[in-house]
Amino acid sequence: MRKEEFLDQVGQLLDAQRVGVLATNYRNTPHQSLIAYIHSESLRDIYFITPRYTRKVEAMAADPRVAFIVDNRQNVERDFDTCIAVTAKGTVEEIPRQPQPAFLARYLKKHSYLEEFVTSPSCCYFRIRVKSYTLVSSFQRVEELILE
Repeated sequence: MRKEEFLDQVGQLLDAQRVGVLATNYRNTPHQSLIAYIHSESLRDIYFITPRYTRKVEAMAADPRVAFIVDNRQNVERDFDTCIAVTAKGTVEEIPRQPQPAFLARYLKKHSYLEEFVTSPSCCYFRIRVKSYTLVSSFQRVEELILE
């Protein structure tokens, strides 16, 4: 698959879904968390917001390497033929709350129901700098694109 086609599929899936699974390394043990997200137009960055005092924040502070998976499964038999999953691998960094980050307006456009949560002083903002994407389709067709 061509790079443009690959990135188009990744972008369409990321646009269509609201929640994905963030995988971190918590005290040498895998830890997964559901997060609401948005992505940059270039697909090189994924943004999310989370409460500061969580296992995932502690894990990311200790080891910034993360994986983030989004899929379009519907929990039906045909998923084995039609489901697409994308895994973004990269490093995460906290983004200062002030001045207000540019991504915040787009985040609230996609997740308007989270406005109170997002503006809470106990929340912090993060960016995943994506190094590669893995796209799985038809249950076993695996393709990878390195962005670096």
